[in-house]
Amino acid sequence: MLAELKMELESDSAELGYFQSSNLQGVLMEQIDGCYAQKLHEQGIKPYSQYITGTDKKEWRVKTLTTEAYEQIMFPLLDSSFEEFYIEKKQIHVRICKKEINTISYQELLDEFYSAPCSRYLNLEFLTPTSFKSAGRYIIMPDMHYIYQSLMNKYSAVSVDMDMYDEETLHQLTSSSMITQYRLRSVSFPLEGIKIPSFKGEMRVKLNGTDTMAKYVRLLARFGEYAGVGIKTAIGMGGMKISDGYKEKAYRGMPAS
Repeated sequence: MLAELKMELESDSAELGYFQSSNLQGVLMEQIDGCYAQKLHEQGIKPYSQYITGTDKKEWRVKTLTTEAYEQIMFPLLDSSFEEFYIEKKQIHVRICKKEINTISYQELLDEFYSAPCSRYLNLEFLTPTSFKSAGRYIIMPDMHYIYQSLMNKYSAVSVDMDMYDEETLHQLTSSSMITQYRLRSVSFPLEGIKIPSFKGEMRVKLNGTDTMAKYVRLLARFGEYAGVGIKTAIGMGGMKISDGYKEKAYRGMPAS
């Protein structure tokens, strides 16, 4: 099961933004069971993601990828006693004004894969700083190979029924996808005294190849809305969403390619 908890936040501090996401992970860990927090610490790919967005209205989104993560993480956050928190490092007091939870099953994602019509254009928005790492170096430009590889690895790590990662499939997905339009900017994500180079923004991808391949990309992208993409998704990086659905229409006033 996939789940998303949206929490509207209020604070008198102007410092509450995506750059506080790593501190929010600490807040999250304080709410959950200590044994489960230790288990998460020892895991490679985490069964959850979280980030904060918004300018005037701040919103903290926590997303879980397994039933266990849902029970261990969402239940404490949904408890009525969790109405406010304090980020000690920055001395920021935060009030939670509203909570909204939504869930979707993996079977529903698969039903979309098999039955829902699929456009050959995919609009993606990277909501928080996004980056990849390969051979010890940060990849700070959107590269379909790394996007697909990340999503396939994350899906395989949390699924008990399906291993998504396959080198041949990854090659086919990459070779049949082309970024046709983008509006991106470089940003830095602060973490423990360092700044991770990354990017934010929007892009449009044209999907060639078979209809099955296009549907497979949609499945990965829908999963990515919960898992995030790239590195450090548990501490606020890599938040993504599908924008404008899958309709073939002009992208921000520009004609479709």
